[in-house]
Amino acid sequence: MANLVYKRVSTDQQSTDRQKLVLDEAGIEDPVVFEEDAGTSSRLHPLVRPKFRELLTYARPGDTVHVSEMFRLVRGTQHMSAAGWTST
Repeated sequence: MANLVYKRVSTDQQSTDRQKLVLDEAGIEDPVVFEEDAGTSSRLHPLVRPKFRELLTYARPGDTVHVSEMFRLVRGTQHMSAAGWTST
């Protein structure tokens, strides 16, 4: 079982340093990191973001996906409901 980490920032002026800090503090062991190029728009549905699609292709049953904040993955409930996702 793998620990998959997804990181993304919305603009070229931002960095993933804070996300790295939060995820490091969580103590995730041997993470496999999928990081979008800087400036990948939050307006894009997650399923069309290149690194998120790569993560989905890589993921296997039993893997855990980690994100520092939910808004790094989805912009709002529209993204979640369009993909058929639910939160638990």
